[in-house]
Amino acid sequence: MAAVLAALVAATVLPLTSGPAGAAEAAAPSPLTVTLTRLTPSTIPTKGRIVLAGTVRNDSTEIWSAINVHPFLSGTPMTDRDQLAAAAASDPAIEVGTRLTEVGQFATIGDLVPGQTASFRISLKVKDLPLAGHRPGVYWIGVHALGDHTAGREVGGRARTFIPLVPDGVQTSIALVVPLRERVRRDRVGKLMDTSDWSTLLGDDGRLERIAALLDTAGGLPATMLVDPAVIDAVGSIASDNPALSLGEEPEGSTATPTPSPANTPSGLVSPSRSDDRLDPLDRQHATRWLAQVNTAAKWQRVLGLGYADPDTAALARRRPQLVSLAAKESSAAFKRLGIDTVPAVAPPSGWLDDAALGSIPTDTMVLVSDHAAPRTRTHWRTPEHQDLVFADEQAGSGGPGPTAPLDALAERQRIVSDAALRAGEGTSGPMVVELPATWDPGPAWQESDFFAGMNLSWLNLVPLDRAPENTPMFDAVLGYPASERRAEVGMANVAAARTVVSTASVLGQLLRSTNDVKHGLTGIGLEAVSLNARRDQLRARSEVLATNAAMRAQLDKVSVIGTDFVTLSGGAGTLTVTLVNQLAQPITVGIKPRASSPDVKIEVPKPLELAPGQRTVLRLHARASTIGVHDVTLTPVTVDGAELGTPLTFSLRTSQVGKLIWGLLVGGGGLLVVMILRRIRRGLREHRWRGQ
Repeated sequence: MAAVLAALVAATVLPLTSGPAGAAEAAAPSPLTVTLTRLTPSTIPTKGRIVLAGTVRNDSTEIWSAINVHPFLSGTPMTDRDQLAAAAASDPAIEVGTRLTEVGQFATIGDLVPGQTASFRISLKVKDLPLAGHRPGVYWIGVHALGDHTAGREVGGRARTFIPLVPDGVQTSIALVVPLRERVRRDRVGKLMDTSDWSTLLGDDGRLERIAALLDTAGGLPATMLVDPAVIDAVGSIASDNPALSLGEEPEGSTATPTPSPANTPSGLVSPSRSDDRLDPLDRQHATRWLAQVNTAAKWQRVLGLGYADPDTAALARRRPQLVSLAAKESSAAFKRLGIDTVPAVAPPSGWLDDAALGSIPTDTMVLVSDHAAPRTRTHWRTPEHQDLVFADEQAGSGGPGPTAPLDALAERQRIVSDAALRAGEGTSGPMVVELPATWDPGPAWQESDFFAGMNLSWLNLVPLDRAPENTPMFDAVLGYPASERRAEVGMANVAAARTVVSTASVLGQLLRSTNDVKHGLTGIGLEAVSLNARRDQLRARSEVLATNAAMRAQLDKVSVIGTDFVTLSGGAGTLTVTLVNQLAQPITVGIKPRASSPDVKIEVPKPLELAPGQRTVLRLHARASTIGVHDVTLTPVTVDGAELGTPLTFSLRTSQVGKLIWGLLVGGGGLLVVMILRRIRRGLREHRWRGQ
């Protein structure tokens, strides 16, 4: 019944018929595209003026003439959030307010030929607005572009948004969460892929650059940044001219013989050429600028640190929980290197998280999920596993009404402010948490929107998203996790690929003595196979990380044991001579692990040795066997922790008792000779005595 009443009220107040969510995106294009770039102030003041500004572009194939831009305002406000949500999803073509036509209340811009754009600015006196007794609530506000064309005079385009009227004495707060997320892909040698896309993202009109620049306009107002450190590392790659993973610097005079490679791949790895990759000095400048902006913003804002590569936590908790902890560990290390203090966070972009995943998430983590359009009176809780649990307001973060792009900075700002104004009277506890969408783009007119300035209001406090106080109650309900989310999770094949690469990263980290970033870099690449971004194309993500693993394993194969194919021990024990070789261009610490087909064969090996680049050393290993026969023996290079690597030596070991037999015969023969000599001496003595008588 409540839902029916809400619908009736919305139909009476707006007046419009609610459309499905996403109606703004589905709206048919109009011949004149009207963009509202400025609305000052963001709420209806008790006196003074409201200024609207923007542009009109002729997107038709004919001339539009005598164009006037008229503002409009609804006379009756929306007074609850259900009405506001219905309005945001409504058909953009429906009339929702009174058009103002008095001289001085509209702007004249004249004629526009196809493709031409003109600007407008309208200043309205509050006392002249058709407000119904200045009732508190949220009003429609916007503009219509009227003009003449071949079909006559009509509305050729419109733009609309919301504006609240807030009564005296109201106070509320918002925690705004701004994401820095993007898919990161690297090639077989660890170089960043899709650099043309990254060039666009970081350019003057790029999505990531817009967000970073917008954060720098906060002017002391607090916000909360939600950051995947893999994104910062990716931009760092652009700033450094996109190097391959480094196994370490090659010492002067190195005698190693690595595969020929370009100058920017010191590890000896060759990156495959890609037609869509391009970098120039301007790209590097943009990347450096972005890193500086983010670093500055991070000093003033709260930073929530996502697990490295934005892992699919729900999938990993079910299939390999250790990877959840590894992603958190790698993230913490990455932010420490960057000098950024963070609060560890899990925040799936969909807002859905399986309850069962909480047990695999470190207890110091903040878990950010969506209220899924059912706003809660309390937004901050404790989980049974003692993590902070925060519910973000899905409605407030979903953007404004069409035909304007719903997530443009101005449209998003007005939606947030309007939701906050209505929520202020609901008796809620804690700030309204607004998490902007993972791929949020403030739009080309973000600078004109005065995004943060429009939220610097006497009744509205912007606050950072802090940890829960000690007396925060425990959440004892169910988060909920739809079947569609579970079907979309990364599968076991991707988990296995990630584990394989992580294992290789660990081996390289133990083997190399040079200063390098290969363990962190390769682990990060492995985690890309189980990223939330990998859900869209699991096969490609898996193939890319396994290609990197193959390239790194090829480097490990340059560490080898060489020797003969057949060895004979004639007496059940003896010495084997083998050579341990380092063909890498970096110093290593390496040992040998023996393995025989029979437990009767024992081979003593030395402790791990330090080998310089290109060095080979001869080892003499003591071997013994307690049985006769031919045995297969493998000598494998290993790290100090016993992890196998490189190219092993396999040979046949033949053992026999021939030596023992010969010594037996010699001893026996010698003994017999002694006996015969003694007998001869005794006989001689007897004969001597007889003759003497």
